[in-house]
Amino acid sequence: MSKQWITDRSEMEAILNEAVVGSFATVCPDGSPYVVTVNYVYYQDKIYFHCALIGKKLDNIAHNPRVCFEVYIIDRLVIAAKADDASVRYRSVIVNGRAKLVTDPKTKLNALTVLSAKYTTGHNTAPPSDECTRVTGVVEIEIDEMTGKKNVD
Repeated sequence: MSKQWITDRSEMEAILNEAVVGSFATVCPDGSPYVVTVNYVYYQDKIYFHCALIGKKLDNIAHNPRVCFEVYIIDRLVIAAKADDASVRYRSVIVNGRAKLVTDPKTKLNALTVLSAKYTTGHNTAPPSDECTRVTGVVEIEIDEMTGKKNVD
């Protein structure tokens, strides 16, 4: 068992592409943290996810665009006779960056299209409609820093 920092950006990007959900963290105006799980896509060196056009996530971003985003993949559980020997094999990535609500219609449609493709792989799914794109919020995270860690055999 070996816990290791991941320093290779391509390995971290592979984890971002493989993970299914992420945790999105913002800071509320009163300074308290707020974390929510989101479906997301890593696309063109940014992270995108969809949301409502109003709500706490967007209020917090408007107050302070600095955010944190985390994903992890559990590769296997290590069950042992003694708790000291039990463990989890995982790979994880933490991103620090700045978030904003996407307002450009083309960027918004592209983000929703690749997001949809991520979760409908192998199915013939039509791209988002103009109406869906209009009424759906899309958040973009511009990455300032990315770190990774893994616990492997």
